[in-house]
Amino acid sequence: MNLLRFKLLLKNFLPSSYQLKVSLTTILIRTTYIGIVFTTYYFVLKHIPRNMAYHLELALVLVAATSIVVFLPLMERFAKKLRTQFLSEYLTEDAESFRQAIKQFNYDALVKHVFPDMVKITASHSGTMALLSPNGTFEFHTYFRGRQKKLSPTKEISVKLNFQDFLKSKKNGASVTDAIYLPEINNDFMELHANYIYPFLFREKLFGFLAVSNIPNPEAVHTLSLLAGQSALTIHNNILSFHISENKKYRKEAEYAERVQNLLETGTIPELPGWMIKAYPRSHGNLVEFFQVEDGSWFFVVLNAGRTYQHIGIILSYILGVVYTQSQLRVLKGFTDIKTLIQTTFQKLDWKDRYELIIGKMGYSELYVIQEGLQFHITRESHNEEVVASIGWKNMISMEKGPILILHAGKPILKFTFQDGAFG
Repeated sequence: MNLLRFKLLLKNFLPSSYQLKVSLTTILIRTTYIGIVFTTYYFVLKHIPRNMAYHLELALVLVAATSIVVFLPLMERFAKKLRTQFLSEYLTEDAESFRQAIKQFNYDALVKHVFPDMVKITASHSGTMALLSPNGTFEFHTYFRGRQKKLSPTKEISVKLNFQDFLKSKKNGASVTDAIYLPEINNDFMELHANYIYPFLFREKLFGFLAVSNIPNPEAVHTLSLLAGQSALTIHNNILSFHISENKKYRKEAEYAERVQNLLETGTIPELPGWMIKAYPRSHGNLVEFFQVEDGSWFFVVLNAGRTYQHIGIILSYILGVVYTQSQLRVLKGFTDIKTLIQTTFQKLDWKDRYELIIGKMGYSELYVIQEGLQFHITRESHNEEVVASIGWKNMISMEKGPILILHAGKPILKFTFQDGAFG
């Protein structure tokens, strides 16, 4: 324990690699500036006639004015470029550069640039960064001696809830010494190969954390606090943008599904002697198709897949499209062929949910129907909605007693009326 304290005390006195770079950069800039000023002074002094009164004072005034007006702004530009190149635009002390960097502080910049800088500022040779993803899990990125990579999904490290609560309670970072008496938390430090972890907190929620191999000094911790706050906000905005774009995408998909459904569904009502057929506004869960079979008879199918979201229209339209195509090829002969084709198509689609259907045939003055599903009802309109068809059987319905309604969940889908000689 005493050895550990001695090492920590020694590290506080010795500069980190980042601090050493800052010092060397500052020395280089100031030495260059002083050298340029003195070189200019001797150049000006050499070209001023010595017999001129106050030639030393004149040279001093000219060099001072040139140094302030010309050389100082140029050296500031040089210093900014040097610090950005060898240190980081996110860690520079230049206020203008820092503001510009913050404007560009997005999710990609956090991963590619800020993360390595945060590892370097702690004087660590390795680091791991966890970022909260839109699905609620954490994605991990590693940095080791100048090399950076994202961990593969098979190596994803789970962040346990008790570890998240621990990090939330350590807003100013936590070292491995804080977890000595917490075995589970200590194991998390060991799993991350970390001696120090700084959380990314925003609105009391953990959006990620930085785990490094070295315990930083107070100056580095202060800088980490600034970057960690900005990192949490960046991750929050990235998740928010993802959900907004996903909602837009789903809305677009729903619109496209509606258009495709309208295109695929034929729904053309035939004009047959004596028959008047009315189609009511359909819902997204029901589709209707009319077609002829091999002997020229007219059939119809009413199909419901047991769900109501818009995408189901594409599946229903596809199934009814298969039925319609087969009817045009004169492959279908009657009820059995149509029912078998629908069942086979659902099986090919690996459909697990229950579906309901009505298969009907229009005769001279009667309907022949097969009904499957409790939500469908076939009633006679003029007889107090008398149910005229039984489930699972082939029903013959005479049209002499009045119009027939096909309903699903109480809502009308089709209405059949027969008047002998109406088209005669």
